[in-house]
Amino acid sequence: MNRGRIGILIIGSYLTILLIGVSSGSANAQVKLVKPAGGGTIVINKAGSYFLSSNLSFATPGAAAIRIAAGVNNVTINLNGFAIVGSASGSTTVGINAPTNSGIMIFNGTISKIGGKGIVLGSNSTVAAVQLIGNLGDGLTCGTGCLVTANIINNNTGTGLVFSDGTSGYQNNIISGNGATVTNGTNMGHNVCNTALCP
Repeated sequence: MNRGRIGILIIGSYLTILLIGVSSGSANAQVKLVKPAGGGTIVINKAGSYFLSSNLSFATPGAAAIRIAAGVNNVTINLNGFAIVGSASGSTTVGINAPTNSGIMIFNGTISKIGGKGIVLGSNSTVAAVQLIGNLGDGLTCGTGCLVTANIINNNTGTGLVFSDGTSGYQNNIISGNGATVTNGTNMGHNVCNTALCP
């Protein structure tokens, strides 16, 4: 077994353990994300673990379905198998917005039909087992030191994956039918770009 395969197995095992740990946390340790009574953005104001308990529809132009407040780091969002579905136009509309935050983890759900970008993250963040489909901007943008793994990123009008530089990595993703495939980042292997393995 070569070093590349060993590295992939180690990373895959670590991520699996991490996801199991997050998923099996007690209900008291996780906070349910609830849409405001008047509609609009769900704002996360402190570090911790959060989850969706139903699909979330969003139709506010120029805003985000979920936003993590500036200065709030180390947040986990378990989409819990549910979807964030947009119907708003406007390139500044975002599914989950945390552009200056660090240590964000998003997993296990779908973000689709957002008027702008599906997910916008800062540094040292992870996105896993998420479907980013049919958004009108980029599927996912992330800063430095990010890990993007085991996602389906299809039919977004912008670029599927956008990273600040090569310190971020992506592996085991399906990236197909987007306006462009990947900008920056390091291909860690086993990614499909349209009809072939990513170069």
